[in-house]
Amino acid sequence: MLGVGAVAAVLAMVAPSRREEASAVLAIAAALGLGVGAGMLAQTFRERKDGGGEDLVRLLSPTLDDSYLLMLRPRLPGVPHDLEALLAGPPGIRALVVRRWQGHYRVRINTWEFDTHGRRGWIACLTNPSFEAGSAKNAVVTWARESTTELNPPIEAAVAFPSRRSQLVLEEPDVEVITVENAPWWANGIGRVQRMDAARVVAFAEAVMNASRKQAERPSVHPEAPKRRAAGG
Repeated sequence: MLGVGAVAAVLAMVAPSRREEASAVLAIAAALGLGVGAGMLAQTFRERKDGGGEDLVRLLSPTLDDSYLLMLRPRLPGVPHDLEALLAGPPGIRALVVRRWQGHYRVRINTWEFDTHGRRGWIACLTNPSFEAGSAKNAVVTWARESTTELNPPIEAAVAFPSRRSQLVLEEPDVEVITVENAPWWANGIGRVQRMDAARVVAFAEAVMNASRKQAERPSVHPEAPKRRAAGG
C-alpha cells in the first residue's frame, strides 16, 4: 500500500496540468495508499513489539485462575525463540507459540490451509504451526529433564491465536489450538486433568526464571578476527 501510494503521488505531480481530473484522482489514491499503508505498518510494529505478551494475557486471563503461571518470552538453553510463553498450572505445562495471522484458516490434524476466497480455494500455508509448536515443546522437555527435577514433565504443545482477525476452522488438530472463540472451552477441557500440585508449578517456574536470567546475562561472543600474517611469513 505504501508503494502504491508513493507511485500515485509521483504520477500526480508529473501529470500534465491540462489533465486536472486525472491528477486529482491520483492525488486521492496517493493519500489513501499512504494512509492505509502507514496504518498497516504501524500495526505490524505494534504486534512485533508486543511479541505475544499483552494480547496473550488478554486471551488467557479471563479463563484461568490464580493457580496458573504464565511466563512470557522465556529464554532457555536449546529452546527456539519461537517459544513465546510457558503456561504452568494444575493440568501441567503448555509450550505456547503465538500466531497473529489475518484471514480464514483451517487445520486438519496437522495440515494448515488458507482460504483464498477465490478460484484457488484452500491452499497450504507456507509454515506449519503444529510442527513449530511440537519442536518448541520437545526442546522444553529436553531442557526440563536436564535442568529441573521433572524427569517426565507433563508438557504439551499449543498454538495461540489471540487476534480476532484470525478465523480458524478446527478439524481434530493434533496440537491444542487456542483462539478468541474457543479459549473458555479449551481452559475447561484442560482443567479436568490434574497433573501438578502448586509446589511443582512454583519449582518449575523458578527454574525457568533462573535459566532465562542466566541466558540474558551471558555475554555475546563474537568470533575473533583472523590475525594478519607478515609478508613472507
